[in-house]
Amino acid sequence: MSANLNEYSYSNSPMSFSFPLKLLIPTTIAIVAAVIIPLSVFLITPVIESQNEETLTIEANHAVTRLKNSLEYFVQKQDVSGVQRELALNVRPEDIKQLIVFSAANIVLFSSRTEQIGESHTNLVDIHISTALIDKVQSTKETVHFYNRQEQALYTLASINLFNSVAQQGTEQGVLLLEMSAKGVRSETYKELQVVAAAIAAAIVLLTITLTFVLNRIVTSRISQLVLATKSFSNGSGNIEVWTGNDELGELGRAFKRMELRISASHSQQAANADLLDELFENSPSLIIVRDKAGRYLRANNAYLKFMGGVELDDLLGHFPSEFLPGDVAQSAMDGDEKVLETGQHFSSERTFKFNSKIRTFYYERFPLFDDEGAIYGVCTIATDMTERAAQEKELRLARYIFETTHDGIIVTDQNNLIVDANPAFESVTGYSLDEVVGKAPNILNSHNQSPSFYESMWRTLEATGIWSGEIWNRKKSGEIYPEWLTVKSILDEQDNISGYFGVFTDITEQKKTEDSLRNLAYYDSLTNLANRTLCQERLNHDMELSDRHQESLALVFIDLDFFKHVNDSLGHEYGDQLLIEAARRIQEQVRRTDTVVRWGGDEFILILPGIFEGNMALVIASNVLDALKKPFNLKNTDVYIGASIGIAVYPNDASDAKTLIQHADAAMYSAKSKGRDQICFFDPELNRKNIELIEIKSSLRNALENNELEIYYQPKVCLESRQIIGLEALLRWNSSDKGQISPADFIPVAESSGFIVPIGSWVISQVCSQIVTWLEKGLLVEGQRVSVNLSPKQLTHPDLIPHIQKELSANREISDYLSFEITETAVIENVQKALPILQKLREQGLQIELDDFGSGYSSLNYLRRLPVDILKVDKTFIAELADNVAEQAIMATIIQMAHTLNIQVVAEGVETHDQLNILEKMACDKAQGFLFARPLPCSEVERLLSHGINDF
Repeated sequence: MSANLNEYSYSNSPMSFSFPLKLLIPTTIAIVAAVIIPLSVFLITPVIESQNEETLTIEANHAVTRLKNSLEYFVQKQDVSGVQRELALNVRPEDIKQLIVFSAANIVLFSSRTEQIGESHTNLVDIHISTALIDKVQSTKETVHFYNRQEQALYTLASINLFNSVAQQGTEQGVLLLEMSAKGVRSETYKELQVVAAAIAAAIVLLTITLTFVLNRIVTSRISQLVLATKSFSNGSGNIEVWTGNDELGELGRAFKRMELRISASHSQQAANADLLDELFENSPSLIIVRDKAGRYLRANNAYLKFMGGVELDDLLGHFPSEFLPGDVAQSAMDGDEKVLETGQHFSSERTFKFNSKIRTFYYERFPLFDDEGAIYGVCTIATDMTERAAQEKELRLARYIFETTHDGIIVTDQNNLIVDANPAFESVTGYSLDEVVGKAPNILNSHNQSPSFYESMWRTLEATGIWSGEIWNRKKSGEIYPEWLTVKSILDEQDNISGYFGVFTDITEQKKTEDSLRNLAYYDSLTNLANRTLCQERLNHDMELSDRHQESLALVFIDLDFFKHVNDSLGHEYGDQLLIEAARRIQEQVRRTDTVVRWGGDEFILILPGIFEGNMALVIASNVLDALKKPFNLKNTDVYIGASIGIAVYPNDASDAKTLIQHADAAMYSAKSKGRDQICFFDPELNRKNIELIEIKSSLRNALENNELEIYYQPKVCLESRQIIGLEALLRWNSSDKGQISPADFIPVAESSGFIVPIGSWVISQVCSQIVTWLEKGLLVEGQRVSVNLSPKQLTHPDLIPHIQKELSANREISDYLSFEITETAVIENVQKALPILQKLREQGLQIELDDFGSGYSSLNYLRRLPVDILKVDKTFIAELADNVAEQAIMATIIQMAHTLNIQVVAEGVETHDQLNILEKMACDKAQGFLFARPLPCSEVERLLSHGINDF
């Protein structure tokens, strides 16, 4: 917290003291003078001493020079008074301390002190001159000066000629020593210094007085105004005039005024900010709490009080969190505060806890609060409720994870349809990186295989419904054109305005290839490349409609190769396949462009001949075919001869529908074969005898249920991996009291066409459900085993089917996991719109759906993708030649792979040999059914198999 400027005073500080600014400069001058003058004296003293020494030396030189000749005379005469007179005349007496003349032997010959005469130099205590120095003067005859600062005296030594009294002739060198005092010289110098010092002191005093007046007048008074104004402003008042002239202090005064205005404005802003902060504090959606160092509440905002259940602030202040919060929550709050108090640092954290029976997630910001002395006095906590945001972030992370990892390409555009994002699968499929497409329109993928009207229609649908799905051809970065299944959807903002679009697409190249393969499989024979049964049905129905429209006839020629089985068995399947391929080629060469050649199955072929005006036209074509087939076939250098039995039926004379027309042509072919082969026979009305038999069957079938002539057999389905029974197929058998055993191939079509299949089918469902319950009670059925019931086309779309099944399931709820239904693709495709909802309802009951006879009908991937199918049962015609036909193996492998891709299991029907079984196992086929494992068996024998298993294959 900041200190209050109005309460702050320098005078209150224990370390401060008052000193008038007007006395500062004079005092400073006095202090400086007091320091400089002694320092100057100290520094000039050596100079003065040196000058004194030089002055004394000059005087001593003059004295010695004047005295030298006189002294030689007076010394020779031993006239002391004469010497003194001479000294008085040439030197001031007060300057002479003593005068001594030494002989060459350093004996005092003369001295101003008579008691020293005759003494040796070494015996003179007050003479501080070494004998060596005296000797030097005697030898060099130089004048030497020695200044003794301690005694403040100058010693001057000079050589002097002395008369030799012993020899009475000649002279000897003596030494004159003159000791002069420096006190007199110093005294005069110091007097001069005193005069100079006094003058300097007077100048300093005058300068101090002048500066004090000037500073007080010009500076101090104006500064005092600033001080008074500052104190007044700091105390909250103002309007004190300050100097604002055109000098530095005036500039300072103007700056103060500007500062005063800014600070006033700042104070006003701070007050407004304080109000704003209080407003923000109280109205913040985040919870804001202030606690002291002990953990007691000091302050809390409205959001926190509301979060606490509407507690009053007064009830909260001074109390601890533990008095209001659950134990773990309160402890977490105290731990967070303690961490801030220990470190003095800001901390962030996130915590999820349960409060008031709700799981809440909060994001915390904790920071210390400091007083004016910089000490921590509390902790402020800002807690933001992140519960909803955390859930949203979790959803966003999940969505992003799906976006990044899905195998489907995803592209996101803005409202201008410019790309803003794309997932890795987009780059994998198209070859474009995200950087290459951001900011561009999706039409960089345009293959131009769709017309502009296609895109116009797409955008109309998108604008109307918000979503568009369909197949489209696009172009990769490499230039390759590929098909994709694309779904585009609008992205709406909070106001339901379109803010962008996203597209999800799947590369269906492989699916297309598989569809093409299966389409070829569905419509064309893999060996001869002729139309197969499925395409035969479509072409025949189509041509019959055209015949009706154009009032024309249509002939259907049924061809069965004679002796083919003999060739196939004797020479092998490879020769048999070559024979069929060559036979197909020869047949195609004999027909017209508008005719259709079909491989019906095995060594049987059908010709659809539209536009026949008379029967002879069909006979001519059939005769040409027969002649072509009679010619030898060269199979690996071996000539093989076959023939053909041919039957002809004409629409509409011999039949009114495609199925009957084929049956009548087939009957005519058998008639030709019975006549000795290599024959051509037209349908004979006598063959209606067969129809009569069918009528009899229909009549007897009407009473079969009432007479208990129907029985259910069961054929096992085996898991190829475990070799265990995985399920059973319920198969209807009829033991007629009049005709004995009647094949299902004879009476099932009659039941279907007559409508009897509906009550018979309901009876079968009830019987099977009851049998499942019995087997469950006996422990014969285990989890994973299901009993399948065949549903005919009429039964599938009958309105009583679903209610009947629901009734059985209601009575026996546990059987839904053990029951499945088989449908043929033809049964579904004949009425897709009705069949699909019914199949969906069956799936909702927990029942499995098996697609029976796959490959014998349409085999359309489009329908397979739409149907709710769990199991795919491949028609036995594919299994029959599996061991000997590589093409059949390839087809079977493709079917299994395709089914597994769609998460559909595969059951192979009609498995009769171990070779077929081994091949299916290698192809990873899931299940198999056929005589190799067991024929359809009555209930009693099936129970034995369920008890002991199948171990003989």
